[in-house]
Amino acid sequence: MAQTVTDVLVAGYEDTTSARADFDALVAEVGRRKVAIEGVILVSHAQDGKVSVELTGDHLGRTGARWGGGVGLAVGLFAPMLLATTVATGGVVGWLAGRFSANRLRQQIEQRLGENLPPGSAGVIAVFDDDQRLRVEQALTRTQARSLVQADRDGLGALKDSLAEAMAKFSPDRTVLPIPDRAFSGMAGRTLGESIADWTIVAPVRPPEGAPNVLIALIDDAGFGGPSTFGGAIETPNLTRVQRMGLTYNRFHVTAVCSPTRAALLTGRNNHRVGFGSIAEYPGPFPGYTASVPKSCAALPRILRENGFVTGGFGKWHLTPDNVQGAAGPFDRWPLSWGFDHFWGFLSGAAGQYDPIITQDNSVLGVPEGKDGQPYYFPDDLTDKAVEWLHAVRAQDTEKPWFMYYSTGCSHAPHHVARQWADRYKGRFDEGWDAYRQHTLERQKQLGLVPQDTELTERPEALPAWDSLNDAQKKLYVRQMEVFAGYSENADWNVGRLLDAIEAAGDLDNTLVFYVWGDNGASMEGTLTGSFNEMTFLNGVELEAPEQLELIERYGGSEALGGDHTAPHFAAAWGHASNTPFQWGKQTGSHLGGTRDPMVVAWPRRISPDRAVRSQFTHCIDIAPTVLEAAGIPEPSHVDGIAQEQMDGTSFLYTFDDREAAERHTVQYSESFANRSIYKDGWWACARIDRNPWAFSPETLAAFAPGVYDPEQGVWELYYLPDDFSQAHDLAKEQPAKLEELRQLFWQEAERNRVLPLLGGLCVMYGILPPLPAVTRRTFAGDVQNVQRGMIPFVYGRSYAIEADLHVPEEGAEGVIVANADFIGGFALWVDGDHRLHHTYSFLGVETYKQVSTKPLPTGDLAVKMLFEADENKPGTGGTVTLWVGEEKVGEGRMPRTVPVAFSSYAGMDIGRDNGLVVDLDYEDKAPYAFTGTVRQVVFDLKPGTREEEEMLHRHGAAHLVSHGMHA
Repeated sequence: MAQTVTDVLVAGYEDTTSARADFDALVAEVGRRKVAIEGVILVSHAQDGKVSVELTGDHLGRTGARWGGGVGLAVGLFAPMLLATTVATGGVVGWLAGRFSANRLRQQIEQRLGENLPPGSAGVIAVFDDDQRLRVEQALTRTQARSLVQADRDGLGALKDSLAEAMAKFSPDRTVLPIPDRAFSGMAGRTLGESIADWTIVAPVRPPEGAPNVLIALIDDAGFGGPSTFGGAIETPNLTRVQRMGLTYNRFHVTAVCSPTRAALLTGRNNHRVGFGSIAEYPGPFPGYTASVPKSCAALPRILRENGFVTGGFGKWHLTPDNVQGAAGPFDRWPLSWGFDHFWGFLSGAAGQYDPIITQDNSVLGVPEGKDGQPYYFPDDLTDKAVEWLHAVRAQDTEKPWFMYYSTGCSHAPHHVARQWADRYKGRFDEGWDAYRQHTLERQKQLGLVPQDTELTERPEALPAWDSLNDAQKKLYVRQMEVFAGYSENADWNVGRLLDAIEAAGDLDNTLVFYVWGDNGASMEGTLTGSFNEMTFLNGVELEAPEQLELIERYGGSEALGGDHTAPHFAAAWGHASNTPFQWGKQTGSHLGGTRDPMVVAWPRRISPDRAVRSQFTHCIDIAPTVLEAAGIPEPSHVDGIAQEQMDGTSFLYTFDDREAAERHTVQYSESFANRSIYKDGWWACARIDRNPWAFSPETLAAFAPGVYDPEQGVWELYYLPDDFSQAHDLAKEQPAKLEELRQLFWQEAERNRVLPLLGGLCVMYGILPPLPAVTRRTFAGDVQNVQRGMIPFVYGRSYAIEADLHVPEEGAEGVIVANADFIGGFALWVDGDHRLHHTYSFLGVETYKQVSTKPLPTGDLAVKMLFEADENKPGTGGTVTLWVGEEKVGEGRMPRTVPVAFSSYAGMDIGRDNGLVVDLDYEDKAPYAFTGTVRQVVFDLKPGTREEEEMLHRHGAAHLVSHGMHA
């Protein structure tokens, strides 16, 4: 005999008025005996938080029964506290109590499904036999969502499972992502009259009620002592604006290097655990250094997107290896694969602010052009694009929460900014870096950002005292810092523009803002003198101050520093000063100058502004869990069927209301290129290897080679930070037992977090190399543009040819055949207005070599070639250039030296034109100077050397790619 099927229908309403109307309508239908039910319940949650329950008996008149197991459970799903505190005062059916154990049901599913109705909403719960379903559902016409449970009279398991599935419409299981499609809870009869629609099956996933928008604004390569908000000389009114809306954190930490911080921030996990023990440029062969996030570590934007947010990333990325930044992908290392719905910015570790190669989503757009005759400037366009995205989101949906990751290219080198911004700081740095550090610490104390007993740490011996410099040096270095300050202030101004747009849209009140001033400490990679072109020191070209001043004058004078004809970096001592009051800077994971940066947090709807500084230990891995807690979203246990590793970070939401709360993030390691530290309960033990941040000579690195370097023999230091804010007093000799305890803890954490082997990110420096590249001939079709810097043919230290297949019309042709990078480092093969073939080679702007054909190009189909014959196969070799048309030599010349490592940190290669800043200033006014004939293809033919030579060049290229990335 078939058993009767019992239905429990749960109908949700966005307002109590609609719920009351449907409840009364169903009760009236029962009274008229149009429908027979076992019972119906109205649960209302008023705006003031009060929860009320109304019950009615069924048409048979059963009254006074205790809570039935099924009905009581259904109420508990909306308001769990009612199960313990509410006594039924009206009639309700009791027959379910004898068949479904209320206690047993509560134990099995209450914890998983129990959530309160949002304030202002309501629910109707009806229990009936299945043959009454159509009439019941027809009475509930105003519901926005309905879920149905079906079970026979003895089916406890069926009831539990069905109820869990049905209630997912109201309270989805957010621990398993993606959230499954909703089951159909309406009815599909033969006609529409016999059917009940269920609009929830086409409704998108919604985030928890009240979830805020989230903005993470991240500045690049900036230090604790730079912004005025934290006592520095760089005007940052918008960092202060966020500070005054919310809270200030003076013990916030990053990882000391760019890519690792970004990976840690966006995943909530320690950087080595997600494959970013080093920079993205060169994936390594050890788990902590792959530059690829494991699928078991889903990133924050993916988690938010699957929970109903829309996600956008803008600006600098630096989490995609160089060799996968083209149209062939793979794209699982591009921003969209991290969970962004939209990305606009640049993939590499650095960009020229006047001519970046822009990526949008999974496509390379190329180099933008300025508007209305004005130069293009990336920071302004970055903000425009972010604001446009916000406007587009709100044009479609006025309530959906958004997540934005806004990451500036500033203040990473090259320090590019218009002169009027730099000129604001005329005379502000004339006293030099030593006085700057003293004044900054004084202001930090006045602002209450550091304890009054904070001491200024000593300047490293490698950096010169300001008073030891001559006038030429001081003139150069002062202007470097003026440019850097103007560059940084402009970035803060653009963050202000973004905040203005958010406020104008009415979103600022419910936006959780994290404004982080630095993904690591300020860079000390500009060498002792800084540079008009940051690529000189990366190529081993050392320029003294007088030489730099001469080059600066060549490209427009010191007043033009920061303009589009320069690519400057400041002297290392300015980077150190920008990290006041701490020791060292970027790359130095052992000391606070590399790992502690300003952070301010605001959420007007939730946080009351509090001038009291939050001094709990916080870390970039804490931001993701803080966002999830604020939004009411759990960490997922599974994503795409893959079990997830738990986040390492600790939410610091607890600090929002309690400035005195005991810190919860009590242990944290840091490691960058063997500079390492361990924090525990206020104690900080650390070891720094004997290498300056700008030093990558073979002699320097040899000291850390396998079999030579013993990390156990390094000098460890010990600090107690609650009493020593600036890390000024080494207690290693006084507390040997504590030091040994922390040393052992570091190795435990290193093993757990995939830090090992130490120096794994530099393995290529020591001959642990990927296979030798087999391709020596690369063909580029005539329409290829914006080949990213890391993917151009490896022409360094060898003989090579550039061959072009052209068609020249009868009237002749002019323009660029192929161009790589620009006039402060690059090469081009081009034809002038007299139809003569040119080869231009810029040795980093220091020297420029040109060869020109002796006769014009003929017309018709022809092949032209530039042949470089190296004196020897070694980095930086000189050689002879010859120009050819077919088999005829038409020009020649010498290049006494060539670029040994890389032409540019950001500029790309184009076929048939020269996008962005040009290689040869002779055609700058005609840029991009597209070839007026036809470029069918361009071929790079690299002449192989001996096996030993090829291995040497391969090692050299790999090693310097890593060293370049370390500066990015």
